[in-house]
Amino acid sequence: MNILINRTDAIGDTLLSTPLARLIKDKEKSAHITFLVSPRSGDLINLCVGVDEVLIYDPAWPLFKKITFLKSIFENSKWDSYFHLGGSFLPSFFAFFFRVKNRGGLRSKIFSFLFLNKGVRQSRSTVVMHECEYNMALAAPFNYHFSGRHLDKYRPTLKIDSSLAQSIRKEELIPIDKKIIIVHPGMSGHTLNWSSRNYGRLLHRLYNKFGDDFYYLVSFTPSDEPYLMGLRDYVSQDSQLNKSVHFFDGSKKGLIHYAHLLSQANLFIGPSTGTTHMANAMNIPLVALYSPIKVQSSLRWGPYKNDDMVEVLVPDVVCGEINSCAGASCPYYECMSKIEVQEVYKACSGLIEKFQ
Repeated sequence: MNILINRTDAIGDTLLSTPLARLIKDKEKSAHITFLVSPRSGDLINLCVGVDEVLIYDPAWPLFKKITFLKSIFENSKWDSYFHLGGSFLPSFFAFFFRVKNRGGLRSKIFSFLFLNKGVRQSRSTVVMHECEYNMALAAPFNYHFSGRHLDKYRPTLKIDSSLAQSIRKEELIPIDKKIIIVHPGMSGHTLNWSSRNYGRLLHRLYNKFGDDFYYLVSFTPSDEPYLMGLRDYVSQDSQLNKSVHFFDGSKKGLIHYAHLLSQANLFIGPSTGTTHMANAMNIPLVALYSPIKVQSSLRWGPYKNDDMVEVLVPDVVCGEINSCAGASCPYYECMSKIEVQEVYKACSGLIEKFQ
């Protein structure tokens, strides 16, 4: 059975779609599952348990190139089933045009009602489940169901080559005798984030306690620069911290390189972003900072495996907003600043002491 899953948007969203593949393979042992993903996600999804093949489709391609590519993968009609989970809807049209028998996924826009004969209408803004569970629920019309008692076996999981990870660690000149703390302060989208300078203050406190026992690494991509300004400024004003904190541009050597470097971390700290889900998919102890806005909440977007290796911190406010921040009209405006540096430091120290 050949199944194509279309998820051509953000890295984190695509990673949180892989439980659907694991659910299908658990119920249908012979299933061969291919993910259609954007170029930025391809390398990472190749590392995911449950994914047999990855095809790259760039929504930024010219229309002629998109049509030529999609025609080439659909015209042989090898697909038994197709799922649309997010991103470009053009592949769904081709699944319909080339008569893929079973076409499932999320029904939202008008095209989804036209092209998906086994689509599911979901109101994800009600936030009654995690994003992974919403994605797995799309398999219900195919008679693939999941039980709450067994959700952990479907979670996003990355296959890491330990020898490659050690080699990359050596390549990045990280001493073998040092443990690693990775901070990733950046994110994409419009989710609320913690103050950039607070990430610097946190690193200062961690260094004051653990000193040179750890290698302190701040990972980022060029698009994260707005979230680095205050952090860079804070670190630069302390000569010792400036020597001990290392900035790593994960875009230079690609996602496979970064994922294997991340696998070496003893602690990860970050906001609601794909990198946080990557750390969670590798069982790295992590501290995650989340917005209280309903559709941005940790209930839907938090680390899927939320056990004693995970601390999720949310501002202690009663937020009535569903989709976006109300700004200065909200009595709790700048609510992310209510997460104190001491609170995050305490969570980090607790995980380090528990798992070192």
